[in-house]
Amino acid sequence: MTTACHRCGRELEDNAFGRQDRCPGCESDTRCCRNCAFEEPGYRSECRETQAEPIHDFESSNSCDYFRPRRGPARTPARPQGPKSRSAFDALFRKGPPAGPRRGGVDDPS
Repeated sequence: MTTACHRCGRELEDNAFGRQDRCPGCESDTRCCRNCAFEEPGYRSECRETQAEPIHDFESSNSCDYFRPRRGPARTPARPQGPKSRSAFDALFRKGPPAGPRRGGVDDPS
């Protein structure tokens, strides 16, 4: 089984994970947390390897001693991205006309 680039999904060769190697499809760094078998959103520092030093930029090349290429297809993003999620957020917090007095509430004189 091969490894797919975390960004574009292109299949990467087994020897394409040096510190300065880049994906031939999108030029992203290949030796990064997003291509690592230990990367797991939700874990401390998003890494299942407990002895690894915390990394803050998960898509940039790093020199982690515990890096192991992830096998299989690229992981889908954990959080929705793009304009669709932005419009959903805006709709959730949209300011509408002020609500009138409620019946049976504090503002209701009856």
